[in-house]
Amino acid sequence: MNVQYVTGEWSEKCGPKPSGGGPGGGTVTIVQSGNELTISGAGGSYSTMNCFEQGSGLRRVSHSASPRGWSNRCTSAANDPRQAVVITTMSATDTSISFNETGSYQFVIEGANCTASVRRTRSFSLIQREGESTAPPASATATATPSATQTATASPPPTQTTTKEKEPPPPPPSCNEVGDPARIEVRPARKLMRPGEDFSFQTRVVDAKGCRVDAHPTWAVATQGSKVTVDSSGMVHVPADAADGNLEVVASLSGQHVRVTVEVASADRYDALLAARGLNSRGEADEAAIVMIATGSLGGGRAVSEDGARKRKYVFLSVVGGLASVLAIAGIVLLRRGQKKKAALEAQHALEEAEDAAREQEEEEARRKRRSARAAAAAPTLMVCPVCRKEFTAAGLFCPVDGTRLVPAETSAGIAGPAGGICPRCGRGFDPSIKVCPEHGESLVPAPVYKATAAKPPVAEPKGKICPTCGARYGGDAVFCGKDGTTLVLVN
Repeated sequence: MNVQYVTGEWSEKCGPKPSGGGPGGGTVTIVQSGNELTISGAGGSYSTMNCFEQGSGLRRVSHSASPRGWSNRCTSAANDPRQAVVITTMSATDTSISFNETGSYQFVIEGANCTASVRRTRSFSLIQREGESTAPPASATATATPSATQTATASPPPTQTTTKEKEPPPPPPSCNEVGDPARIEVRPARKLMRPGEDFSFQTRVVDAKGCRVDAHPTWAVATQGSKVTVDSSGMVHVPADAADGNLEVVASLSGQHVRVTVEVASADRYDALLAARGLNSRGEADEAAIVMIATGSLGGGRAVSEDGARKRKYVFLSVVGGLASVLAIAGIVLLRRGQKKKAALEAQHALEEAEDAAREQEEEEARRKRRSARAAAAAPTLMVCPVCRKEFTAAGLFCPVDGTRLVPAETSAGIAGPAGGICPRCGRGFDPSIKVCPEHGESLVPAPVYKATAAKPPVAEPKGKICPTCGARYGGDAVFCGKDGTTLVLVN
């Protein structure tokens, strides 16, 4: 097996560059089950139902099989930091099988991009069919036999393979009589082009024996809205103003379609994509796109036996039935996916509505708290004297009766009994921590006692009082200034 690696961006953080070969040649056993093959020997065993590379995290996402062609696509999971895409294709004739596999890898390690691609090729040549008694010697490349039971008798020992003289290869099949088209090949399967370039795809139509058939497929660009065009001979034209991107070009013959990929890249991106896609220096993939024509003919006459027509009809009905079954299964899968997607959308919608309702409730609660805070800030603060327990608004700081500093009304609720006392000489009140008037040295007495024992001034015509400090006026009952606590004097 020939293996060729091409690395793009690759720093020291990516580790050693990928390299190495594949299993060597030898004799293998190929067993057919339905349309699938199992290949054993020459370094391992694998099936046409899987990709040859079975790396960690890879899983098969698509598979196709026909009587003489197989294709598999394997990718890593979407959330895997190591992204990989591996495509395996195999094609067969009556005497040979071609194996081709391409892989592209891209991952990030410690902020460094690591990109690489690989191509694996291998060919098998028939040395003996099941039931044959003799076989020509094995060639130096890997070879194939369809039956595991014939391996012991049909395969010569390794010593004989190296010592026996090789016989010339069998002559090519006679093409004097060309049959109906059986296979369409288009090369290359992928082409990288710059804006303003032209390129002609090469097509080859052969019959079941491998003889070339004079038939020409029709060409069309399958990607809608593309400026790229293709003529009847397979010549692709990319206009100078074409945008970067991928598109599909289809060659059709006898109801079968071969799809090849054209990728348009600007000049500054061309070289980087050339290495990343694993293409050759011409921007072409080495493998061909192949499709088998199972039934039908192109331009055939009526010189077909009745048995052959009946057989083709049965094959056609089988193919149609199989396609109908596949379409029915696909419809059921899509229906279930649609139902699951609808349920997921409904659940998401319900969750969003619940989140919106909770958000609105939180906003309403925040607005209510702001309104309460503004209302509380706008309301006048009620003050109370801790000695005489009279209440006042926030306009003053001292009690006009006994000169004690006022406190907010909510803090006075915790004071039990008389709080503080009054000087019997000057009549000024003090908080409970003071027991003696600091100015006159008199022991303080409770406010009720002071009111009961204080000498009553002779009844006279009530006069107003004034603060000698700030000039504020008060009634005749006031003793101290509510703003600065100064003893009031009578107004003359």
